[in-house]
Amino acid sequence: MAVLNMIKQLSYIWRKLGSIHLTVVLCLLLTADLTYGYISINRRTNLFASLNDIGLTAWIETYGRHNLLYTAWFFILLGLLTLLCINTFACTTDRVILLIRSREHFGIQRFLFKFSPHIMHYAMIILLVGYLFSYISAQVIVSQTMVPGTTITLPGKTAQITFESFEPVYYHGDRLAFLNNYVISPRAKLLLTDGDYNKTAVLSYNQPVWFKGYGIFLKNFAPRKKDGMAIRVRIDMNIRKDPGVCVYIAGIILFTAGLFMYLAEWIFFKKYTKESL
Repeated sequence: MAVLNMIKQLSYIWRKLGSIHLTVVLCLLLTADLTYGYISINRRTNLFASLNDIGLTAWIETYGRHNLLYTAWFFILLGLLTLLCINTFACTTDRVILLIRSREHFGIQRFLFKFSPHIMHYAMIILLVGYLFSYISAQVIVSQTMVPGTTITLPGKTAQITFESFEPVYYHGDRLAFLNNYVISPRAKLLLTDGDYNKTAVLSYNQPVWFKGYGIFLKNFAPRKKDGMAIRVRIDMNIRKDPGVCVYIAGIILFTAGLFMYLAEWIFFKKYTKESL
């Protein structure tokens, strides 16, 4: 009897978690929370800028916990997104079970295509979990400043990164004369070595370098102008190892597959319906 009561209670909780009413409530709460977050973050972006540098756990213990008046909305956001993921998973799973039970009413192709929106829902959950996993588990090396000729060693490895030279691209033109001789594409030449392995790579904005599971990102550089070469050449880099990347790449691939299935169903069956008429 106790087992039956427990099953009924779990079934009741599952139905509530997958309820569309809960979805609506969560969306309204998310809207309110993000509105409050917009107000809180205004002119206080420095509180959140370090999230990418030190990771979520360290951020909570420093900036987050000691500035709750301005960061509480972020903790609420994490909780609401967690509930939304659970709600989406429960609701989608119920729909998948119903679809499988009614498979006799569809041909094999139509039956498979019917999974497309559910695949996209699962993919969104994987994406959110991946990003959360990144913030929690990423290994972040706090900003490294290097000048030409300096070398750093990756933690726990023999692999080394040497900053060889700075070869920027400057702006030259008449349309934006005030930008003449300013750097428009910083290009830092790096030598990556690990034992007998040697490779040269170019680091720039939107052009990170990947080495031994670590991502190397350009954060800042100097000088920014050609006639400012009296300033010593330097680059500031963020280095991070992010196991969550594989998770949300899998989510992106799954979402893309679901989207193509959805489009294929729409095109194929729309054409089929027209021909049958």
